[in-house]
Amino acid sequence: MPLNIEARWDKPVPLSVAASGAIYECTDLDAISQEPGVYIFFRQHGDRVSPLYIGRSKNLRQRVKQHLNSVRLMQAIYEAESGSRYVICCRPVPKSGQDLDRVLRIMERSLLDHAMSEGHDLRQKQGLKPPHHTISFRGNRTSEKIARRFMRIRVR
Repeated sequence: MPLNIEARWDKPVPLSVAASGAIYECTDLDAISQEPGVYIFFRQHGDRVSPLYIGRSKNLRQRVKQHLNSVRLMQAIYEAESGSRYVICCRPVPKSGQDLDRVLRIMERSLLDHAMSEGHDLRQKQGLKPPHHTISFRGNRTSEKIARRFMRIRVR
């Protein structure tokens, strides 16, 4: 049965290079909700925003804090193209009868699939890029309205 999921984005929280020890720190960790949701580590350079890592959690603040201690993931985010680093969270607005775990899986999968189809270079699986297929379409302007010329799709 299809779900109609409603979700709300929180404001992005900046990451800063850590003074010692960890690679990044989040000086405003309290701004991240302790509720369930999905989160995206991303970089922003000018008007361009690129997701770097997408995940889900039943406690967003706790999970982001754990990731800040993951040397592999933080190193991969550090080595991404230039730009400021942030984390942004999105929380579902639960409806009666919806299974929260299923809602979170659907939200995460949708964001991952969208980011991959847009050609973003994600650092999933402990800092490693996920395996993917690529499709290059050739055609005309009408077909470009149906599918982009280049798509990257996750291997399942």
